[in-house]
Amino acid sequence: MTEHITIAVSRRAECGEGPVWDAAANAVHWVDILAGEILTTDLERGTTVAMTYPATVGAAAPRTQGGWVAAVASGFVAIESDGQVSHRVDILPPGIRMNDAKTDPRGRFWAGSCATDFAPGFGGLWRLDEEWRATLVLPNLTQPNGMGWSPAGDVFYLVETQAKQILSFPFDADTGALGPSSTVLVDAVEFTGYPDGLTVDAAGNLWVAEFAGSAVHEFSPDGRRLRSVAIPTTQPTSCAFVGSALDELWVTSAAFQTDPVADPAAGSVFQVSGLGTAGMASERFRG
Repeated sequence: MTEHITIAVSRRAECGEGPVWDAAANAVHWVDILAGEILTTDLERGTTVAMTYPATVGAAAPRTQGGWVAAVASGFVAIESDGQVSHRVDILPPGIRMNDAKTDPRGRFWAGSCATDFAPGFGGLWRLDEEWRATLVLPNLTQPNGMGWSPAGDVFYLVETQAKQILSFPFDADTGALGPSSTVLVDAVEFTGYPDGLTVDAAGNLWVAEFAGSAVHEFSPDGRRLRSVAIPTTQPTSCAFVGSALDELWVTSAAFQTDPVADPAAGSVFQVSGLGTAGMASERFRG
């Protein structure tokens, strides 16, 4: 099987992250965390439009009511399609910010928080329900990052970037509760860089972007590395399956701290075709 890699969006995003496929709009939403931008790339037109928020934006997802829910520096906000903030939940103190986030199979929005300097133990995993109640599900983390769910919705996966680990938890889709204990599914020995964002395909395999590792890796549900795909930039950040067949893997990347001569494509979004697998449709946030 031969992969084919192209640049889907040529842009020097400071920290491109969190791609989300929006089938209704035939578009991919993603963010530039450090620039505070929510970006929308229209697949038919090939255009990318940015909406700017006046602080960091860790991730964003479409809402059933329109617009986005976003994990931002202070907590969570609802941003309407015209850019106006219509709701906010401020829960984080100065020096802490939201990082990666994703909508679960029942339409809740999950986000990881971390210290801006990644100080150990200051991070947490948060769950936002449709009534806009924010619950701290896991305290004492460091840099919770990529997350996803198994096809059956009974396992939750979470990257702890600084520890270079991928954790798995039993998950109750009805209540949004995690099981009492986690398993280290993938340990640091698998990474020369840092595991970052992830997505889960329809077969249940995990696809993980390796920041400072120039790669995306596929892992089985039991943690075995199945293959690695080289990405032509230093800092891949996250990935998602997009397109009408959900069979194109889009990989975001970061340009900060890179040399534009040595790494000219840093900050771009890459498309990987020919992987022979497909992703799962994502839910909109129901709040």
